[in-house]
Amino acid sequence: MKKLALASIMLLASAAVSAQPNPAAQDWTGVWNITNPDRPGGSLNIASDAGPNGTSLSGTMVFYVNDRETGQRIAVEPRTMVTPHLEGNTLVFQVRNTLKPHLRGSPPASQEPFDPTDVADMILTPAGDGKATLTCPKCRGYAQLDLEKQR
Repeated sequence: MKKLALASIMLLASAAVSAQPNPAAQDWTGVWNITNPDRPGGSLNIASDAGPNGTSLSGTMVFYVNDRETGQRIAVEPRTMVTPHLEGNTLVFQVRNTLKPHLRGSPPASQEPFDPTDVADMILTPAGDGKATLTCPKCRGYAQLDLEKQR
């Protein structure tokens, strides 16, 4: 009888612990803005549905596209995060690669045929005090961006 009571208490305690959201996942939720002054900008919007293990993250990466000649914003391209997951306290995900030349008269990346191999791996690493670094190992010229979480 004591063993059954102890097992019941342990089962209830483990259920209560597993129902708590993962603190690392919760740390990433919110709106993160690109802060590099020499980049067109954009934001990363992350939500947590706090599924059974508290790590159900989803979100959107929004890229601003500027004309290379004038510097004027010519497009805003949102991309859904694909396969977001935590590796320790680092958030890893993919987005469809949008960093292509945007020439006058050419269609934006959103109107190009989908190529499933045309994805960019993204690694979001905490940099302390509401800041993070986004790296993209395959992105030319935009391999690292600084982000700051909106308060």
